[in-house]
Amino acid sequence: MLKALSKAAFDRDVGRIDVRSARMRGWTILEANYPILDVLFDHAAAAPLRLRFRCDDWDEVPPSIELLNREGHHLTTAPPNVGNVFHPGGHPSTGRPFVCMRGAREFHTHPSHTTELWDNYRGQSGMDLGGIVFQLWQAWKRSVG
Repeated sequence: MLKALSKAAFDRDVGRIDVRSARMRGWTILEANYPILDVLFDHAAAAPLRLRFRCDDWDEVPPSIELLNREGHHLTTAPPNVGNVFHPGGHPSTGRPFVCMRGAREFHTHPSHTTELWDNYRGQSGMDLGGIVFQLWQAWKRSVG
């Protein structure tokens, strides 16, 4: 995919994230410069979760999503796992816990999901960057209360 088209799609999706709604949910957008979207989910009684979306070739391919602590270090264990969204086992390509949900590159490239093609979801409602962030926040929120 052409970098200019990918950047335009990234900028469009990031621009649709409502700053006020994000603040109300406890999200802090730490970086939103193509190809990186870095979001911190905060909680009064639980450890925060930081997600770094690597969106090179967005939306031809889904973003790679890294699970990080507040300081930006990779998690060695998955966050609480309601609905199996945060997979505790190491992904074959990274060896680290990963997001196991449609819309994450790690999901679509995992040997267990080779038939779950990104093209089946790309462009659907809720599968833009803001929608994927929201789905991950909901999964995390269900697990931490």
